[in-house]
Amino acid sequence: MRISTLINQPVLLLGAGKEGLATLALLRSHGHQTEVLIVGDRIAEGLPEGTRIIASETLSQSLTAQTIVVRSPGFSPHHPLRKAIDRWGGVQTTATKIMLAELNAAQINVMGITASKGKSTTSSLLTQMLLESGQQTKLVGNIGIPALSQLDEILRERPIVVMEMSSYQCDDLQAKEGPACVVFGRLFPEHLDWHGDLKHYYAAKAKLLSAIPDGGHAYIDALALETLQSQGLVGTARRPEITLHPVNNGSGLRFSSGIFFDGNDALCSDEGMRIPGQHNRDNACLAYAAARSHGAELEAFQNTLRQFSGLPFRLQYEGRIAGIDWINDSISTAPEAACAALEAFGKKGTATLIVGGQDRGYDYSPLIEAITQFQVPHVILIPESGHTIGILAENSVFKPLLAKIPSTFHAAESLSDAVQLAAKLTPHGGRCVFSPAAPSYHHWSGFEARGKDYRSCIELLTELKPS
Repeated sequence: MRISTLINQPVLLLGAGKEGLATLALLRSHGHQTEVLIVGDRIAEGLPEGTRIIASETLSQSLTAQTIVVRSPGFSPHHPLRKAIDRWGGVQTTATKIMLAELNAAQINVMGITASKGKSTTSSLLTQMLLESGQQTKLVGNIGIPALSQLDEILRERPIVVMEMSSYQCDDLQAKEGPACVVFGRLFPEHLDWHGDLKHYYAAKAKLLSAIPDGGHAYIDALALETLQSQGLVGTARRPEITLHPVNNGSGLRFSSGIFFDGNDALCSDEGMRIPGQHNRDNACLAYAAARSHGAELEAFQNTLRQFSGLPFRLQYEGRIAGIDWINDSISTAPEAACAALEAFGKKGTATLIVGGQDRGYDYSPLIEAITQFQVPHVILIPESGHTIGILAENSVFKPLLAKIPSTFHAAESLSDAVQLAAKLTPHGGRCVFSPAAPSYHHWSGFEARGKDYRSCIELLTELKPS
């Protein structure tokens, strides 16, 4: 839906967070003058003039046949307000759909990026590669700054737009209304509370592929493609009108044994690459596959690998304090992310792992297997999911494997307590990795707040060991 359709219509915002307020500001700047209704769970004070907050109890009376609802992504299909609007049956849209409609109408080159984890890193790598190749490029989307707040600037300057997209944003996309180029990374269970179950989560991601216009291209991780096929979503994902380019497999771009390959042809080594882990090399392959389709050459790829130092709270090195190297991986909100963190530092590369967060019922068996594979001596468990992990570690299958390392599990009541305990347990020169493998919303506003809290805990450490 384009802005011009909204200008003369009554509008209701479901949610007035950053994205809702950016939508409101854009409508006003383009001439929308009628009162805008707002409903939501927590509405900020000091809203602009010309808005009116309505109570959820009066929602049905406030909606007319002409009302257009602009919905924020935090409202899942199971949310009472979302369900009430769905029952109403009128026109709904989202900021993401408005953004894509305007960019596609202006024939601006948009590249949509999604994955369960790594989409921010992949988006940043892709943006940097395009900039290195001399192309004007703008990164927008699920990165903390509302995309719509940058729309007018983009329409003026006409850069390539790299748009990071969450499953929430993908879920509303319809056929052929999305980006013409998609970069699709690895999948594993995430956001199941929002989507309801795993199949609906994967189906939401797959909508980004079905939204590619005819003649478009998708650069997709080979394992992600297998995941979609295993979930019966191949009918949604594979269309003859678009071209799928599998990456991180034998025939395409891939990384193996220190070398980036294109099929059997060696391209370059990873020497000088500043971010650790196989998963980040896989992300780099995805980014380069898409970047070179837009003119980026190998030199831009190599320069980016040497220059890109990573994003905050993604295996971020916080320094050596109390004789310990502290790693901040607060972005880790699922077991597979913590497994990737352990893999990044290799066997015996992690002396202490701090893990735990909001318990969403994830299967932590892969994490226990990674702890045994990479021989982590100390695992500190924090609420809530730390309790679940501790019980699993006592399972008859895992207990003898952990005993061989040996790997000892310790309970802590808080992140602060966990850091203090890690300072005592981790040997001088050892590495402590905070990779929670769980969301943060039971205690923090998001992974950023949790990561800052971890950093503060480290900075407050008493010097228990010489540094």
